[in-house]
Amino acid sequence: MDKRTHIINTALTAFYQKGIHAVGINEILKESGVAKKTLYNHFVSKDELICACLEARDKRFNHWLNDRLKNCDTPFEIASALFGSLSIWIDNKAIELGDFNGCFFINTAAEFPHSDHPIAILCSAHKKAVLQLLFDKLSQTTQLKSKSEKAKQLAQLLMTLKEGMICQARVMHSSNQLLQDPLLLRQLVQSYIPKPLQDADFSVS
Repeated sequence: MDKRTHIINTALTAFYQKGIHAVGINEILKESGVAKKTLYNHFVSKDELICACLEARDKRFNHWLNDRLKNCDTPFEIASALFGSLSIWIDNKAIELGDFNGCFFINTAAEFPHSDHPIAILCSAHKKAVLQLLFDKLSQTTQLKSKSEKAKQLAQLLMTLKEGMICQARVMHSSNQLLQDPLLLRQLVQSYIPKPLQDADFSVS
């Protein structure tokens, strides 16, 4: 592993577990074992290092989620895999993401509340990327392939529920089993799938 990646991984772990403002450069130097000059050769400021950590986490999370959804062929399978995967992460069983401590992007955005700050912009970009990933997956299913607006609406709903599940788990220290109820989930997803023409109700005048 090169020095830059090692510094990012060390800082990301510390930032995620303790918070951005709670971790100083000296702690990162101590944990990484690199010299101050080496760190500043790669990152001119703490903010630049934070941005690199956000980019690394974004890549890691989206790769993990995409992998968890890659074999899903229907909207229901996508929803089921999404919430099942989140439960695995919340239960500290997603090795790729490390021990759960909420969403790194939500946590970080709370520490940088101004929307025009480069760090806040990266946090927002991550959420948009995840939403796009869900939309792309749903749009590829037979049920929603030609129903862009429905796919968009369902992606937004799943995204909202995902965010709520993560926040609730962070505060209450448990996963939401309700979102893993297959009957409830199927009913929720089905409401966004247009009925086939032959099943629609017709009135003849």
